[in-house]
Amino acid sequence: MLQDLDILEDWTAIRKAMASLGPHRVKVDVPAVKADRHHHVARSEEGRLFYNNQWYCRGQTISINRKDEYPTSAIITTINNDEVWFKRLDGTKSKLYISQLQKGKYTIKHS
Repeated sequence: MLQDLDILEDWTAIRKAMASLGPHRVKVDVPAVKADRHHHVARSEEGRLFYNNQWYCRGQTISINRKDEYPTSAIITTINNDEVWFKRLDGTKSKLYISQLQKGKYTIKHS
């Protein structure tokens, strides 16, 4: 049986030896699905939104869908470089990031 002090000395020696070897890194291939993160084409140009081969502009009524939720009707109020602001029928304002549309977290369509 080893004494506690012997175990600690051995453990310290092992840790020092491991540290002197440097980090061990293995290159892992990224699956094709992860490399293509963006499922939908969405971009902002000149105050308009291009999403899934359709153009959206300020003042248009849209239907916003999110997984596991009912669709929401809204009116586009502002389109910026990275976000779309909209007003729901109850008067509340919210925003969607264009990256959320690209990733498929939300989807929109003309109403």
